Amino acid sequence: MGRFSTLAHMTGAPDTLQLLAARMAQVVASPYSDFYRTLYNVPAGSTPDLASWDDWSLVPTFTKEVMLERPMREYTFVPNKKVDSVYYTSGTSGKPPAFCPRVAYAGGFNYRKAFYAFPGAFMNSLKTQHRTDRFLHDMGSRSKALVFDGKNPAASILLAKAAGVDALGVHTFTVWTIGEEMKKAGMNQHIRLLEFVGETCSLALYSYMRETFPNATIISFYGLSEAEGAVGYTCRALSDSEPYPVYHAHPEFRLDVIDPVTEKALPLEAGVEGELLITDLAERAFPLVRYRPGDTVRIVDASCAEHGEWTFTVLGKTASDFMLVPGGQLRADEIERVLRTMPAEVTDIFEMHRYDGGTPQKPMLEVILHVQPHNPHADLNALAQRIQQELRVAPNRTYQQGVDEGRYLPLTCVSLAQTTPQQKHRRMFKH
Repeated sequence: MGRFSTLAHMTGAPDTLQLLAARMAQVVASPYSDFYRTLYNVPAGSTPDLASWDDWSLVPTFTKEVMLERPMREYTFVPNKKVDSVYYTSGTSGKPPAFCPRVAYAGGFNYRKAFYAFPGAFMNSLKTQHRTDRFLHDMGSRSKALVFDGKNPAASILLAKAAGVDALGVHTFTVWTIGEEMKKAGMNQHIRLLEFVGETCSLALYSYMRETFPNATIISFYGLSEAEGAVGYTCRALSDSEPYPVYHAHPEFRLDVIDPVTEKALPLEAGVEGELLITDLAERAFPLVRYRPGDTVRIVDASCAEHGEWTFTVLGKTASDFMLVPGGQLRADEIERVLRTMPAEVTDIFEMHRYDGGTPQKPMLEVILHVQPHNPHADLNALAQRIQQELRVAPNRTYQQGVDEGRYLPLTCVSLAQTTPQQKHRRMFKH
């Protein structure tokens, strides 16, 4: 397969390696697409040698940019008549959307059974009504799925009430709107399951879900438009002691964690942070092999108590939620951490706008933090001073130290504009 960038040795069961070897041979030999033959520079008729985990570590990764360079037909691995639907990525990172073929639904949501029996109707905003209908049918439920219409939220919720909706599968940016309309309709307390997907879950969002849907079990799945089905499924429901999603790898996917710069494999140990790597183990219209979706994760359990599997939580987008600055790094999860130490004054919902100036010899960083103060008359200058004293740009370095050295301008806080979100909420911007 040629000379690939070297990754550290990875562990795994031998049968998993055999499965990956079969998957590699299959995608390279596909009569419908030469995507992987081109990516790996493998001549037609040749089969990659995947005899050890060291070999697996040498297989190149790829990102969404590779998909953007070619039309969808060039990475479709099934006859066109088998394509069930076409998804597209959201483009919230500022990149153009990529189009992704999918084959007929074949399960993937069975993990939900551990949390609810679905006696009533199911409302979702995920534009997958036919797949949800199939899931309910497989459950033995006679109920149907309804799609939430973001342009007509009040009418959608009245329909949901009439249909007896008791479970939700929604994007995070729709939760506030759905919650407020359900409170008006007097049906929020009837919701027994709330599953969300999308951007990371802020503490403010979790608190809103817990207060608005007091009788609901709250779960999440980790998915992306490029992949079919849930890549990661809920290990356990969210709780006050753990108000963020914790995921297992779905059995139909192989997940690895790598260093985003060196691409070296990282150990699957609690506390380790790195970029997620996704490989399909099932038949797909576009089977992903060592795909980098651009998400940074933290491993929560090396082996969880209930399932005996490693688990992870998503910290944010590698490219946009983690920014190198002189003397360290600005991290969205670190800004969240600091804001959460001030719960009486501000929520942990924010936007950070970063500006660079000065000279190469003396760079000057400027950060404007858009926050949600509880008091509209709050002293934002005093808040900014406290934040910069607590905000770490490295384990032993704060933003304040950069100000004292003349490398950063003092941090500025302004009020975040109150708008009704129509898409995923991007948190960090570089100008």
